[in-house]
Amino acid sequence: MKRTNFIFAALIAVLIIACNNQKKSTSENPYIGAWQITYSKYIYPDTTIETKSIANPNVKLLTNKHYAFGHQAGENLIQGGGGEYKFKDDVFKSYPKYHTNSVLVGDSLVMKSKIEGDLWTITYSAKLDTIRVEATETWKRIPE
Repeated sequence: MKRTNFIFAALIAVLIIACNNQKKSTSENPYIGAWQITYSKYIYPDTTIETKSIANPNVKLLTNKHYAFGHQAGENLIQGGGGEYKFKDDVFKSYPKYHTNSVLVGDSLVMKSKIEGDLWTITYSAKLDTIRVEATETWKRIPE
């Protein structure tokens, strides 16, 4: 009986360790980690803004379920947002709970997503009040 209890306890310990293995989580969820924006293109009805060199880039942090991002936008201004997200195949869907542009809060944003190596590219369309914007962003994984 003692041997059975010992084997059962050892099995439980192995399962707990395996479930807490960060490498396993990252392979199951490739978004987990820290990302820095390297490119952005926003197409508005009357103008296009494309940025390849970003002085104060956004940094996005993702856990298994939550995300947050932000950057220094001015001397006394930080812009950012965060919430929860889900993904399946090439679709990344965010649910902002807070955001500098409050019109996005409480809604969802569906993005086409592609990760190649340490680069993550997303494309999406969002309605900001009465204006629709088409966006492409490329993020680079920040090494641990």
